[in-house]
This record gives sequence, C-alpha cells and structure tokens, in this order.
Amino acid sequence: MLEFNLYNNFNPNKPSDFTVKARGVAMNYELWQTGYKYTSTATLSIKAEIGDVVEILIDDSYTLSTAAIKVEKFDLNLLYIVTDIDDSNKATLKNYFWAAIDGVEVPISILNGSSLSVLNTITNPKIVSLVNNGLIANNNELAQQVKYNRKSDTDTAEKIAQDMFRVIKRQPFVVIINNEIKTVLASRTWDRQTISTMISGVQNPSIEFETIIQRSNYNFLNAYVKTNDAYPSQPLTYTIDDRNNVINIADYTGNGSDLPYQRLIKTSFFDEQPTTAEIKALITKDTTVANIFFNQNELMPLIVNDLVNLYYEGQLYQGYIADRAFFESDGGLRNERLLFIEGGNK
Repeated sequence: MLEFNLYNNFNPNKPSDFTVKARGVAMNYELWQTGYKYTSTATLSIKAEIGDVVEILIDDSYTLSTAAIKVEKFDLNLLYIVTDIDDSNKATLKNYFWAAIDGVEVPISILNGSSLSVLNTITNPKIVSLVNNGLIANNNELAQQVKYNRKSDTDTAEKIAQDMFRVIKRQPFVVIINNEIKTVLASRTWDRQTISTMISGVQNPSIEFETIIQRSNYNFLNAYVKTNDAYPSQPLTYTIDDRNNVINIADYTGNGSDLPYQRLIKTSFFDEQPTTAEIKALITKDTTVANIFFNQNELMPLIVNDLVNLYYEGQLYQGYIADRAFFESDGGLRNERLLFIEGGNK
C-alpha cells in the first residue's frame, strides 16, 4: 500500500488551494510516473470524485538539478487526476501534465519556434484546464527546434507534445513544490550525461516495436509524369539506398549492393515532377523504435529522463528512460519497472 493526499480540482479559474481534503492509502496499484504509454490505476481507501487531484506518496526520493550549480533532493510524489472511478473505488488516474493539456488545440504556426517556446505556448495557464506554475528545466536543452511535418492548420497540444518529447528524449511529470505546480523536465545533472548499462534475464526484460512514423511498404517507384497533357509510355524509376537517399535508377552507376534486396513496386501518376520529399514519402519504410521494459536494478538505479546506452541480447540500443512504473505485488510489496525508448530524432 502507498499513502496518498486527495485535493479538490486545481481549477485555474479559482485561487490556488493546495489544502489536502483527505488522506488515504492506494492498493492494487499500477502507477506510471510520466504516462508515456499507459494509464495508471489504483484502488483508493476513501471516496474520490472525478476531477479530484491525487498525490501518491511513493516513499522514495530523487535528486534533481534545478540550476547549473544546484542539486536538490525531493520526495517522489506522483500527481494524477481522477478520470474514472467504479463502485469498488478503483480509480483510473491520468498524469497531471497530460490531463492539463487535454482538449487544447493550437495553430501549427506556433511550431516554428524552439521546443521551449512551443511548450510554453501549449501549457499557457490561460488555455489549459489545470493550474500550471511553469517548468523546472535546463532551458538550453530545450532550444532544439523540432520538425513536426503537419499538413493541417491546427493540431492538438497532446500530439504536438508527444512528438516533441520523443525527439528531445524527455518526458514530463508534475510535482507540488513550495505550493506551486511545476512540470519537471530536468534531470539528475544539469547537462545530461549518457549512462551505459546492460540488462539480462534477471530483470525480466520484454521488447516491443512501436511505429512512430507510418510511411510505405514499398521501396521502388514507377513515376509517370504528365507531359503535354499526356502520360509517357515509360516511367521515371526511383528507389531508396541503404542510407535512405532517393536514387534515380537512370543515373545509378553502382553494383546494386546498396539497394533493396527485392523490388516492392509502387506506381504513381503525377501532373508535375515530384519532389525528392514526395518520392521518399512513397517508398521509405515506416520508422520504428524499440520499447524495452525491464525491472529496476537496485545496484544501478535509473530514473526518468536518464539518457542510456542499453545493451540487450548483444545489441546496443540508444535512447532514454521514458517512464518508471510502480506495481503492488502479492504480499503488498512494491515492484519497479522501467520503460526504455530507443531513438529520438527519427
């Protein structure tokens, strides 16, 4: 069991009130620190309402670099919003950050700035549903500009944030510090250093692959480009080499060793010569990344947003710790499991 504090909804329309209205214990819990992929659940010992804020007290601490030469120690308390609760008091808990930006939609014109400017826009206290008092982050590490590849005029804050955090290799979690609601994107050191580690069967690893960009099942394009209002009898032909470059077959002089093992043909008709980007979109494979789950190693514990070189089954995966989960096992013992996400700027 874990203790928790229960609060009324942190509504931005009202003066901030972080007074605990009740305390209880959480049982049969599955708690994800960032909520990158999964929703958290717990059975609460007291009645809670949809919209209430639940602060789970993990009975653990962590160090956080809050400035270039300042490292502080905090209690690890996780903040959620109750989104559903049944008659047995089993609550569905949404991580506070994602609950705050739920329903927010913005014009894609805001995406031209740095990650920091985009994040400040989509978490503007005037447009989100929950109190937000800013970031704990190294702003220099949020200077990166992400390519979002949007075709519509608007998009949801949730989708924008998901793409941004994937590229900058960070996931947010929210804490109450000095009666303020802070979104944490900082790490154990001000400038993150990559940690190298190996996992084995002892940590009960499992791996799955996530498609983050859906493109095509093809690798060879026959492109008929209209000339004088008619299509030619022969197409222009393109493929993709091992370095993901578009190759015009008519200009290719290699021996084929850097080209796909077999042709998977896509035929398209164009009114104008397609751009390289248009060709690549038609014949580039989906982008997939590895998601690796494994138990925490108490001798070398990892935390959320650690950059990691992870060796697993003889292969190196480069990425970061995107989430940390706490489970209650038989006998009431607390178990920890980590979620490593490969990649970033793909």
